[in-house]
Amino acid sequence: MKKKNKFIMIGAAVGAMTIFTATAFAYSPNTAGYDAFKAVLKANHASGTAIESATVNGNLSLTVDGQTVVKADGAGKMGEASSKHNVSGDLDFEIMGVERQASLYSSGDDKVYLVDRTNDLHYQVINLDDKHAGKRHKWSDEGKSRDRSMNKAEEALLDFLVGDLKDNFSVENQADGSKTIAVNISREDVPLPLRLLMNAASADDKIGRAHAPEAHGEWEQIKRLPFFQGLEGIDLKTQLPELTEDVAIEHVRLQLTVDVNNEVQGVQGELEVSGKDKAGVTHRVELKGAGNVSDINATTPNAYDPTGKPVELLDAAMFDDRR
Repeated sequence: MKKKNKFIMIGAAVGAMTIFTATAFAYSPNTAGYDAFKAVLKANHASGTAIESATVNGNLSLTVDGQTVVKADGAGKMGEASSKHNVSGDLDFEIMGVERQASLYSSGDDKVYLVDRTNDLHYQVINLDDKHAGKRHKWSDEGKSRDRSMNKAEEALLDFLVGDLKDNFSVENQADGSKTIAVNISREDVPLPLRLLMNAASADDKIGRAHAPEAHGEWEQIKRLPFFQGLEGIDLKTQLPELTEDVAIEHVRLQLTVDVNNEVQGVQGELEVSGKDKAGVTHRVELKGAGNVSDINATTPNAYDPTGKPVELLDAAMFDDRR
């Protein structure tokens, strides 16, 4: 009898341990994906291989209530040659069914060509002196100084904002050492701190629009170019409703592709927001985008050849955004 009781007690203990173990694993946070995401933010990218040239591709779409308002695809090549920053790129976009295609070629700051591929028109931008080119250099230099890893305080703030969403991150390790990191967040998962930040950003955006200055007068000159004709009648304010009530994030998806050094090679994102406009009508706005970097230090930008082309001159002052 004692032997039987002994086996019962052992069986009960094993059963209890099994239940305890299963329960512990069920509630243990799986933060591998989140840890991989933070590793990307914490990496010191300034210590990696210097990027002297690269190819960048990207696309973007904006949908309101199931109707595509804006769709764009772009590809750019950047590199250095003879101490000059050379750039070439193509941009194709569609706004409310109106399509446009353009290309840009830049050799340093002294030669910039714009090509209106929709109308087969060619332009050279002139008067690119320090007044118009200096801001780009200053921004580039500042960007290098900010290229650092995330510190402890920033990491703690990120952990607080993410909260219980750490389980929503996933990571897939590839054979070559690269990783695919993804996070999916539904409306029910959005933590309170992020909701508060969203409300604050929405309020700040309204204030900014209320005090925004009118468009620069020289913008009217730009709109006269054939490239913009047909677009001036599109009222994006009407197509993009201002959500003022019951604004909520319905879905967020972010996917990063990083190499073995945690350098980002590709990004994909989706954001869906719902809310009511001033008239009380409910809308859903969806933004999707993707981009990737390739051919690092193996890219040669395309050069523009004006031979035999009727090239019109454009003054850089037309693009001056100062008020």
